[in-house]
Amino acid sequence: MAVDPFEAGKRYADYLRGLSDEQRNPLSQKNMDSSMAEHKRFSTSFKAGRCYVCGKKLGSFDRTQPCFHWFLRPRGFEKKDIVAVAERFGFFRIQSYLRWVANEDGFAKNINDLLEEGTGKFIEVTIKYQQFEWSFSVAESDLKGHPTTEFAKHSHYHLQMKIDDRMFISYNDFHLPFSNADILNISARQEMPDIIKHKFPAGEGMQDMMTDEVVEAVINAPKTGGEEDAVFSLDSMIEAEEGTTIKGEDLYNIFQEAKEKGVTIASLLHKLPNAKTAVTVTPGPAVVKQAPRSGGRKKR
Repeated sequence: MAVDPFEAGKRYADYLRGLSDEQRNPLSQKNMDSSMAEHKRFSTSFKAGRCYVCGKKLGSFDRTQPCFHWFLRPRGFEKKDIVAVAERFGFFRIQSYLRWVANEDGFAKNINDLLEEGTGKFIEVTIKYQQFEWSFSVAESDLKGHPTTEFAKHSHYHLQMKIDDRMFISYNDFHLPFSNADILNISARQEMPDIIKHKFPAGEGMQDMMTDEVVEAVINAPKTGGEEDAVFSLDSMIEAEEGTTIKGEDLYNIFQEAKEKGVTIASLLHKLPNAKTAVTVTPGPAVVKQAPRSGGRKKR
């Protein structure tokens, strides 16, 4: 009797829950080492214009051998062929590959995986590489499948693909099935969201950049380049403490000091007298824009 992958995920979560940090950490490190070794093979082959899986040129196409590099649309590839790639590799392996491709062109900025709360989405990510843009969307209802619809009753995800800003595959073209390994991964993650987080070694996106450590580094980093090239945007809020006022002269001095030192204004706001300040860090103009899919119930 086949094991339900959702149940298998819960059992795996129960197993991990019973381990100490000292027991879990070596497992995580082993997975990390394996992923980084695979990424090295990918990067070496990609730079040479070849696919690290099949060994063929990135521009080659053989319909009998579905492969990751079909996402780069070699001659002869049609959108219907994407189903064979999805069935062979599964969602998370495809994600890793496309993230690696995107990061060959610039770290993290080409992967916007920031998920807005209250949208009813489980996954929303847009990945860009040169003229290609791939977007993946999973609503919570997609995970369960739509029992009233024959072609979407299985647990699935949606894919959109653009080439030179032209639509090649739209979200509604396919309901691509999650593999059993995908479902096990998702189920375990849902059971233990604080402990089990699906990471993409060497495929980090903007979600990975929004940590306290990175944000602090961004605020205190020297100011370089133009605003259009910025990966992060800094917005500062300044409020006078109760019963006091903020002098325009003090603000001017902060602005001048930041300009002279080549640092962000945000890094100097702590010097402003009689003021309470807060800094918000968001993706900058250089970060690929999300291509969200409409659908999925919003949470109240």
